[in-house]
Amino acid sequence: MLKLLSSAVLSLLLSLGLVPATSEQDAALAVTTTTVATHNVLHGQGTLKPLADIIGWQEVDSAEAHSKLEALTAYDHFRPGENRLDARNSIAISWRKNKYEKTGDGSRLTHGGEAGVTPSRFVNWVVVKNKETGAKLAFINTHYISGAWNGAHPERQERWRTHNAVVREVVADLHGRGLPVVLVGDFNRALSQDIPGMNHLRTAGVDGVPIDQIYVRVGIGTGPAERLEKFGSDHFAYTATVAY
Repeated sequence: MLKLLSSAVLSLLLSLGLVPATSEQDAALAVTTTTVATHNVLHGQGTLKPLADIIGWQEVDSAEAHSKLEALTAYDHFRPGENRLDARNSIAISWRKNKYEKTGDGSRLTHGGEAGVTPSRFVNWVVVKNKETGAKLAFINTHYISGAWNGAHPERQERWRTHNAVVREVVADLHGRGLPVVLVGDFNRALSQDIPGMNHLRTAGVDGVPIDQIYVRVGIGTGPAERLEKFGSDHFAYTATVAY
Protein backbone atom coordinates (compact mmCIF):
# COMPACT_ATOMS: atom_id res chain seq x y z
CA MET A 1 0.00 0.00 0.00
CA LEU A 2 2.84 2.40 0.89
CA LYS A 3 4.54 1.72 -2.45
CA LEU A 4 1.28 2.37 -4.32
CA LEU A 5 0.71 5.60 -2.38
CA SER A 6 4.26 6.74 -2.97
CA SER A 7 3.93 6.08 -6.69
CA ALA A 8 0.66 7.98 -6.82
CA VAL A 9 2.14 10.97 -4.98
CA LEU A 10 5.24 10.93 -7.17
CA SER A 11 3.09 10.79 -10.29
CA LEU A 12 1.07 13.80 -9.10
CA LEU A 13 4.18 15.81 -8.27
CA LEU A 14 5.67 14.98 -11.67
CA SER A 15 2.50 16.02 -13.46
CA LEU A 16 2.53 19.36 -11.60
CA GLY A 17 6.16 19.89 -12.47
CA LEU A 18 7.15 20.06 -8.83
CA VAL A 19 9.62 17.18 -9.12
CA PRO A 20 12.04 16.82 -12.05
CA ALA A 21 11.56 13.54 -13.92
CA THR A 22 14.43 11.07 -14.13
CA SER A 23 14.81 8.04 -16.34
CA GLU A 24 14.64 5.83 -13.24
CA GLN A 25 11.37 7.42 -12.14
CA ASP A 26 9.94 7.17 -15.63
CA ALA A 27 10.75 3.46 -15.72
CA ALA A 28 9.17 2.93 -12.29
CA LEU A 29 5.93 4.58 -13.42
CA ALA A 30 5.81 2.95 -16.84
CA VAL A 31 3.02 0.51 -17.60
CA THR A 32 3.39 -2.01 -20.41
CA THR A 33 0.27 -2.89 -22.39
CA THR A 34 0.37 -6.04 -24.50
CA THR A 35 -2.17 -7.72 -26.75
CA VAL A 36 -2.23 -11.52 -26.70
CA ALA A 37 -4.08 -14.10 -28.80
CA THR A 38 -4.69 -17.79 -29.38
CA HIS A 39 -5.73 -19.63 -32.55
CA ASN A 40 -6.02 -23.27 -33.57
CA VAL A 41 -5.21 -23.16 -37.29
CA LEU A 42 -6.51 -26.61 -38.33
CA HIS A 43 -3.19 -28.13 -39.43
CA GLY A 44 -2.44 -25.04 -41.50
CA GLN A 45 -5.74 -24.92 -43.38
CA GLY A 46 -6.54 -21.66 -41.60
CA THR A 47 -4.88 -18.36 -42.38
CA LEU A 48 -2.31 -17.24 -39.84
CA LYS A 49 -3.02 -13.59 -39.12
CA PRO A 50 -1.07 -10.96 -37.13
CA LEU A 51 -3.67 -11.14 -34.37
CA ALA A 52 -1.75 -9.54 -31.50
CA ASP A 53 1.65 -8.67 -30.06
CA ILE A 54 2.09 -12.25 -28.80
CA ILE A 55 0.26 -15.25 -30.26
CA GLY A 56 -0.08 -18.88 -29.24
CA TRP A 57 -0.87 -21.20 -32.15
CA GLN A 58 -2.18 -24.75 -32.09
CA GLU A 59 -2.04 -27.43 -34.83
CA VAL A 60 0.94 -25.93 -36.62
CA ASP A 61 1.76 -29.50 -37.60
CA SER A 62 2.15 -29.47 -41.38
CA ALA A 63 4.63 -28.04 -43.87
CA GLU A 64 1.91 -25.65 -45.04
CA ALA A 65 1.29 -24.43 -41.50
CA HIS A 66 4.98 -23.72 -40.89
CA SER A 67 5.32 -21.93 -44.21
CA LYS A 68 2.40 -19.69 -43.25
CA LEU A 69 3.98 -19.05 -39.87
CA GLU A 70 7.28 -18.06 -41.45
CA ALA A 71 5.44 -15.68 -43.78
CA LEU A 72 4.67 -13.56 -40.70
CA THR A 73 7.99 -11.79 -41.05
CA ALA A 74 7.16 -9.10 -38.49
CA TYR A 75 7.32 -11.81 -35.82
CA ASP A 76 9.92 -14.04 -34.24
CA HIS A 77 8.80 -17.59 -33.44
CA PHE A 78 9.49 -20.17 -30.73
CA ARG A 79 9.55 -23.72 -32.09
CA PRO A 80 11.72 -25.79 -29.74
CA GLY A 81 11.74 -29.06 -31.70
CA GLU A 82 14.85 -29.90 -33.71
CA ASN A 83 12.83 -30.74 -36.82
CA ARG A 84 10.15 -28.57 -38.35
CA LEU A 85 7.39 -31.15 -37.83
CA ASP A 86 8.35 -32.18 -34.29
CA ALA A 87 5.17 -32.43 -32.23
CA ARG A 88 6.29 -29.76 -29.78
CA ASN A 89 6.50 -27.26 -32.67
CA SER A 90 2.76 -27.59 -33.29
CA ILE A 91 2.15 -25.15 -30.43
CA ALA A 92 4.42 -22.42 -31.71
CA ILE A 93 4.55 -18.98 -30.11
CA SER A 94 5.07 -15.73 -32.06
CA TRP A 95 5.87 -12.18 -30.90
CA ARG A 96 6.37 -8.86 -32.68
CA LYS A 97 10.13 -8.56 -33.02
CA ASN A 98 10.09 -4.75 -33.16
CA LYS A 99 8.51 -4.64 -29.67
CA TYR A 100 9.87 -7.67 -27.82
CA GLU A 101 12.94 -9.80 -27.40
CA LYS A 102 12.97 -13.30 -25.95
CA THR A 103 14.94 -13.68 -22.73
CA GLY A 104 13.87 -17.20 -21.78
CA ASP A 105 11.87 -20.21 -22.94
CA GLY A 106 10.95 -23.77 -22.16
CA SER A 107 8.99 -26.81 -23.26
CA ARG A 108 7.64 -29.74 -21.24
CA LEU A 109 6.14 -33.02 -22.35
CA THR A 110 2.75 -33.66 -20.72
CA HIS A 111 2.19 -37.18 -22.07
CA GLY A 112 3.32 -39.36 -24.95
CA GLY A 113 1.45 -40.02 -28.15
CA GLU A 114 -0.56 -43.01 -29.32
CA ALA A 115 -1.24 -43.86 -32.96
CA GLY A 116 -4.81 -43.04 -33.94
CA VAL A 117 -5.46 -41.34 -30.60
CA THR A 118 -3.18 -38.38 -29.99
CA PRO A 119 0.25 -36.98 -30.78
CA SER A 120 2.57 -36.29 -27.89
CA ARG A 121 1.38 -33.20 -26.06
CA PHE A 122 3.45 -30.33 -24.65
CA VAL A 123 3.43 -27.04 -22.81
CA ASN A 124 5.62 -24.34 -24.41
CA TRP A 125 6.48 -20.96 -22.96
CA VAL A 126 8.60 -17.89 -23.58
CA VAL A 127 9.65 -14.94 -21.48
CA VAL A 128 9.75 -11.76 -23.54
CA LYS A 129 11.02 -8.30 -22.64
CA ASN A 130 9.40 -5.15 -23.96
CA LYS A 131 12.13 -3.20 -25.74
CA GLU A 132 10.70 0.18 -24.70
CA THR A 133 9.84 -0.37 -21.02
CA GLY A 134 12.05 -3.33 -20.17
CA ALA A 135 9.11 -5.14 -18.56
CA LYS A 136 9.06 -8.93 -18.88
CA LEU A 137 6.08 -11.20 -19.53
CA ALA A 138 5.82 -14.98 -19.44
CA PHE A 139 3.55 -16.41 -22.15
CA ILE A 140 2.44 -20.07 -22.10
CA ASN A 141 0.79 -21.98 -24.95
CA THR A 142 -0.66 -25.50 -24.93
CA HIS A 143 -3.11 -27.92 -26.60
CA TYR A 144 -4.86 -30.66 -24.61
CA ILE A 145 -5.99 -34.07 -25.89
CA SER A 146 -9.36 -34.02 -27.70
CA GLY A 147 -12.48 -36.02 -26.96
CA ALA A 148 -11.95 -36.52 -23.24
CA TRP A 149 -14.97 -34.50 -22.12
CA ASN A 150 -17.46 -34.68 -25.00
CA GLY A 151 -18.70 -38.17 -24.15
CA ALA A 152 -16.79 -39.84 -26.98
CA HIS A 153 -13.59 -40.95 -25.22
CA PRO A 154 -13.80 -40.83 -21.42
CA GLU A 155 -10.72 -43.08 -21.28
CA ARG A 156 -8.73 -40.02 -22.39
CA GLN A 157 -9.54 -38.07 -19.23
CA GLU A 158 -6.51 -39.39 -17.36
CA ARG A 159 -4.21 -38.00 -20.06
CA TRP A 160 -6.11 -34.69 -19.93
CA ARG A 161 -5.68 -34.45 -16.15
CA THR A 162 -1.98 -35.28 -16.42
CA HIS A 163 -1.60 -32.49 -18.96
CA ASN A 164 -3.47 -30.08 -16.68
CA ALA A 165 -1.16 -30.92 -13.77
CA VAL A 166 1.89 -30.01 -15.88
CA VAL A 167 0.25 -26.72 -16.92
CA ARG A 168 -0.30 -25.84 -13.27
CA GLU A 169 3.34 -26.68 -12.45
CA VAL A 170 4.63 -24.46 -15.27
CA VAL A 171 2.39 -21.59 -14.16
CA ALA A 172 3.56 -21.99 -10.56
CA ASP A 173 7.22 -21.97 -11.61
CA LEU A 174 6.82 -18.76 -13.61
CA HIS A 175 4.84 -17.15 -10.79
CA GLY A 176 7.72 -18.08 -8.50
CA ARG A 177 10.03 -16.01 -10.66
CA GLY A 178 7.85 -12.96 -10.02
CA LEU A 179 6.69 -12.70 -13.62
CA PRO A 180 3.34 -11.59 -14.98
CA VAL A 181 1.95 -14.68 -16.73
CA VAL A 182 -0.45 -15.28 -19.63
CA LEU A 183 -1.69 -18.79 -20.48
CA VAL A 184 -3.50 -19.56 -23.74
CA GLY A 185 -4.44 -22.67 -25.61
CA ASP A 186 -6.96 -25.17 -26.89
CA PHE A 187 -8.15 -26.79 -23.65
CA ASN A 188 -10.57 -29.17 -25.38
CA ARG A 189 -12.95 -28.71 -22.46
CA ALA A 190 -15.74 -26.13 -22.25
CA LEU A 191 -15.00 -25.35 -18.62
CA SER A 192 -12.73 -22.76 -17.04
CA GLN A 193 -9.97 -24.21 -14.87
CA ASP A 194 -9.00 -23.31 -11.33
CA ILE A 195 -5.33 -22.41 -11.80
CA PRO A 196 -3.83 -20.79 -8.67
CA GLY A 197 -2.99 -17.13 -9.17
CA MET A 198 -4.68 -16.97 -12.59
CA ASN A 199 -7.96 -15.51 -13.84
CA HIS A 200 -9.86 -17.02 -16.74
CA LEU A 201 -11.05 -14.26 -19.07
CA ARG A 202 -14.65 -14.60 -20.16
CA THR A 203 -15.32 -13.88 -23.83
CA ALA A 204 -17.48 -10.86 -24.65
CA GLY A 205 -20.80 -11.79 -26.26
CA VAL A 206 -20.23 -15.52 -25.85
CA ASP A 207 -22.34 -17.65 -23.50
CA GLY A 208 -20.44 -20.26 -21.54
CA VAL A 209 -16.75 -21.10 -21.92
CA PRO A 210 -15.24 -21.92 -25.32
CA ILE A 211 -12.57 -24.62 -25.50
CA ASP A 212 -10.03 -22.01 -26.66
CA GLN A 213 -9.19 -20.03 -23.54
CA ILE A 214 -7.06 -17.19 -22.17
CA TYR A 215 -5.88 -16.93 -18.54
CA VAL A 216 -3.92 -14.05 -17.01
CA ARG A 217 -2.13 -13.63 -13.73
CA VAL A 218 -4.32 -11.94 -11.16
CA GLY A 219 -3.85 -8.18 -11.43
CA ILE A 220 -2.68 -7.85 -15.04
CA GLY A 221 -5.99 -8.05 -16.88
CA THR A 222 -9.70 -8.39 -16.25
CA GLY A 223 -10.88 -8.91 -19.81
CA PRO A 224 -13.11 -9.65 -21.42
CA ALA A 225 -11.46 -11.57 -24.22
CA GLU A 226 -12.69 -10.90 -27.74
CA ARG A 227 -13.72 -13.58 -30.22
CA LEU A 228 -12.45 -12.89 -33.72
CA GLU A 229 -13.09 -14.75 -37.00
CA LYS A 230 -12.13 -18.34 -37.80
CA PHE A 231 -9.90 -17.22 -40.69
CA GLY A 232 -10.39 -20.53 -42.52
CA SER A 233 -9.99 -22.74 -39.45
CA ASP A 234 -12.69 -24.67 -37.58
CA HIS A 235 -11.84 -22.63 -34.45
CA PHE A 236 -12.38 -18.96 -33.73
CA ALA A 237 -9.34 -16.89 -32.82
CA TYR A 238 -9.40 -15.04 -29.49
CA THR A 239 -7.55 -11.99 -28.24
CA ALA A 240 -7.21 -9.94 -25.04
CA THR A 241 -5.19 -7.06 -23.59
CA VAL A 242 -3.02 -7.14 -20.46
CA ALA A 243 -1.21 -4.38 -18.57
CA TYR A 244 1.68 -4.91 -16.19
